[in-house]
Order: sequence, then structure tokens, then C-alpha cells
Amino acid sequence: MKLKLRFSGRGGQGIKFLGSVLVRVAMVADYYATLTVDYTPSVRGGPIFCDVILSSTPISYPFCDKDANIFIAIDQKGFERASECIYENTLSFIDEHTIANAEEIIQKGTIHRVPITRRADENKMPKSANILCLGFLSQYLKESGKIDLKEEYYDQVLNSMPKRFRDLNIHSYQLGQALYQEIINKSQ
Repeated sequence: MKLKLRFSGRGGQGIKFLGSVLVRVAMVADYYATLTVDYTPSVRGGPIFCDVILSSTPISYPFCDKDANIFIAIDQKGFERASECIYENTLSFIDEHTIANAEEIIQKGTIHRVPITRRADENKMPKSANILCLGFLSQYLKESGKIDLKEEYYDQVLNSMPKRFRDLNIHSYQLGQALYQEIINKSQ
């Protein structure tokens, strides 16, 4: 089993943190995991993306080069910089409020428009869109059966965070899970 994911946004949105939390969850589940980050010199506000590779065997190449299984984008500039990872089988979850031209740029794979940043804003947690993405992704991975990351693994990692951020991150994670269920229910 090998799963390649790319997350993109802008500096300050916690994209690297999102990737590192997912890697920690995978390591708790005894998977091999890598995280690579790409960003511009203007870190705060500039485009950023990270590649996360999860595998049941050792990983020899830690990047998504036109072969990402999953692509999540929550900012226009980050999206434009990182979208070259997409191929015929890529499943893209694109923020419907911050990215204007996804259908023009993404010519392959499947696109789902998701209100990630709006949901974070509605709940007065704009800085937690990254962990909201993690909750959304956890539900997708669970439903799709692509990798066995049990809820207890996420709980273990989220509960190990510093106390001052723990409750906010757990709430954001749960909002992401609920958003996924809401979108699934609408599509049925």
C-alpha cells in the first residue's frame, strides 16, 4: 500500500503542520511516512505545499510528481503552485471559496469543491482550517478504505498536543469530519 497526498495553501495556514500531524498519525499506526515541504522565500502569505507519502513498505522517493492520489488546496496561490501533482487518478478536494479557477487548471482526475475555509470562518476558527482538513481527510480515508488509520490513532496524536491548542484542534478535527459527512449526505 502506498498513498501520496499533497496539501497546498499559503504560509501561515498551517499546511506543514497538517502534513506533520498526518505523518505522526501514520507512524502511530506503524506505517512508513515522509513529509516534504515546498515554499517561497516569502513564507508568511506566500504559496506553500507539502507532500505526504504513507506506505506499508519503506519509501524511496518522498515527492508527488504528477502522481498524487489526493490533493487538497485551500488557497489560490498555493493551488496554482502545487497543482502539477495531478494525474488521471488524482482526487482533488478544492476550497470552493478561495480558489476560483480549479476546473480550468485541473484537466484530469476528479474535483470536489468543499467549503473548508468558510466552515472554519463560520465557527470563528480561521486559523484551524488545516486541522479541519485533517478531520475531513480522516473520514474520506476511513470511508474509502485506502489506509487503516483508526480514530484512536488520531485521538492519540491530537491529545498529545499542547494543552492550550488541544481543545481547539480537536474541535476543528471534528468539524472536518462533520463536513465530510454533510457533503456525502448531499451527494446521495
